[in-house]
Amino acid sequence: RRIKVGNKAKIGFLDFNDEREHVLEETFQNAQELKKDVVRTLERVGGMEIADPAKSFSGFDKMVWRVKIARKQAKILAEADIDGLILHYSLWASPRLARIATQIILREEKKKNRSIPILILTNLAPGQPGMVGGMAAAGGLDQLGIANIRIWSRNIANDPEKLKQVMTFARFAQDRAKISSSADEVVERLHGQIYGEIGGRSIQIVTAEADPLQWAKIFAVDTQPIDQLEIIRRASQMISWRDGVNSEMTEIRDKRINKAFNFLTENVESVNYEDKFTEDKLKYQLACYYATQDIIAENELDFIGIKCQPELSEYHVTQCLTQAFSNDSRGPAGEKKKIVVCACEDDKDAALTQQIMYLLTGRPTMFADFRYLDPERNILYLVNCGAHTPWFATRSSRIEDNLAKIKLDKQAFFYAACGATVNFDAAPGSVTGARLARKNGRYWMNIVPGEFV
Repeated sequence: RRIKVGNKAKIGFLDFNDEREHVLEETFQNAQELKKDVVRTLERVGGMEIADPAKSFSGFDKMVWRVKIARKQAKILAEADIDGLILHYSLWASPRLARIATQIILREEKKKNRSIPILILTNLAPGQPGMVGGMAAAGGLDQLGIANIRIWSRNIANDPEKLKQVMTFARFAQDRAKISSSADEVVERLHGQIYGEIGGRSIQIVTAEADPLQWAKIFAVDTQPIDQLEIIRRASQMISWRDGVNSEMTEIRDKRINKAFNFLTENVESVNYEDKFTEDKLKYQLACYYATQDIIAENELDFIGIKCQPELSEYHVTQCLTQAFSNDSRGPAGEKKKIVVCACEDDKDAALTQQIMYLLTGRPTMFADFRYLDPERNILYLVNCGAHTPWFATRSSRIEDNLAKIKLDKQAFFYAACGATVNFDAAPGSVTGARLARKNGRYWMNIVPGEFV
């Protein structure tokens, strides 16, 4: 894990000069003065920690002007745990030197499963072709597919706009390094986890499928298939019906069900029974919730997905309460519990995305569909079948605060067996949307920051 002292971005700095020694002799002193001014400004005003390998060299070798020096200075930075890299040009320099140094640093970063952003900073001076040198170096990196940012200024100390741009680069580099460190931790924590595949492909949603072997190879996650009939079998041991499933409930043998029923109905904004949505149906959902929690505990599952549709949603009861409360840190009886990510429709890539987000933040996640885009108001409506995680109602650690904003309404007509929906408008605040997906079998993740309104 990366451990830093203080809160400054640590930026590597390489200063380049011409490979021709007679040019170096003529330009060295002035180039060194320009560099000192830039470094002083970045450290004092820009708030950066500049890692300068030139401190380990003397004479002309304080500048990168030969291949041997490019290699040596690059290797020092490769071991310096930098967040980003600045390539500084005040005059012409061979573009190959930037290539060589950058590739050495990036190769070492890759070994650590990291990458760093690169900035080419050029001093504009009519008397020297610094811009030419910087642009040539940038073009050389472009040819190799090495992304780089370019900023040029006459005098960075007296150029607040360009200094602000460099500071933005440094903050980006620091934030990226922190995220990279967190991502490394998530990768480690994912290794050896178990995904509970409860059911299978739901209503023929092909994008909800995933290859267990690919998961094992890339993420080191094992997949444990469990028939969703196991939920019904366990729930049936907790309750009894007079004339079969969804008739009149005659007995409740698991105390957790009544406790949760009483807590929920007392604390939600309203329970709107209608048609097939009855007290018994709500209790059946709670029985399914506790049945699923028992399955999770007994099988030591780390995250799960439930098929639900069409078998359970047509002939038993929807699993919305299970998904809503499994993703929360509190259960339907108000009890503290471990968050166990649960995706609707056994959407495996959604579940894995949610698990990654949960491991990154330690906070509840939520599964939702893009339902409607209002282009005039620039609002995207995220709607779920009925399994929104209660925490998002107010983002409070008190489940009572969250439930007070929630209505338990009848499930929509799509679901013949019916059940309660967890209905609320999410509290305003920042949110990150994400989705793992595959293109031609290769994984990628779409990440979209936004605001709930």
